[in-house]
Amino acid sequence: MISDATSLVWYACYGSNCSYQRFRAYLEGGSPDGGDHVHRGARDPSPPVAHGPITFPHAICFRGHSVGWGGSPAFLEHTSTDPGALGRRYLITKEQFEDVLAQENRIDAPVLVDTDRPVGDRQLVCERPYGQVLTLSPIDGHPVLTFTSPEPPEIRPPGSPSAAYLGTIVRGLAEIHPLDADQIASQLLRASGITLAWDHTSIVELLSAPEQP
Repeated sequence: MISDATSLVWYACYGSNCSYQRFRAYLEGGSPDGGDHVHRGARDPSPPVAHGPITFPHAICFRGHSVGWGGSPAFLEHTSTDPGALGRRYLITKEQFEDVLAQENRIDAPVLVDTDRPVGDRQLVCERPYGQVLTLSPIDGHPVLTFTSPEPPEIRPPGSPSAAYLGTIVRGLAEIHPLDADQIASQLLRASGITLAWDHTSIVELLSAPEQP
């Protein structure tokens, strides 16, 4: 069953969209500060109804290479982990979630997501880097959805995120989680791939560093 486009869902993110300023570009369109890509925006550019912190029941890992970011992007692992990665959730419409998903995968045509799947269900929306939608436990009566790669990212060789990308994640997590820089760094150091180029001190320093293009 495909629920109504105006029904509300929580979009749970763990990468650069943890930054509210960054995420807004997927709704309003345009290029965020430091961005190299102009987003077309959502059909409904309204801001999120609410937002808050979330902890995933899965870890994240850094894999592959993003030309735009100059390093490895984050993916949510398929294997469950407790506790998992820190993230952020935005309460938006189903249609907005579908538009964000399409833009993340550089798809021009609309995509359709079934928001009435059971917790733990995985649905393949497209054969793209972030083409699989995962249903998490509901919050405040609304479905919680995130997306990751169709194939388990943890089986691929690890890679290192760039300063621009990791800095965006760190600042986004600091905006929404009641944690200090040391705690955020400790959490991120659990992610596979990050220690290839980063340690506790260098991650903490990202919080005070200016955003990089």
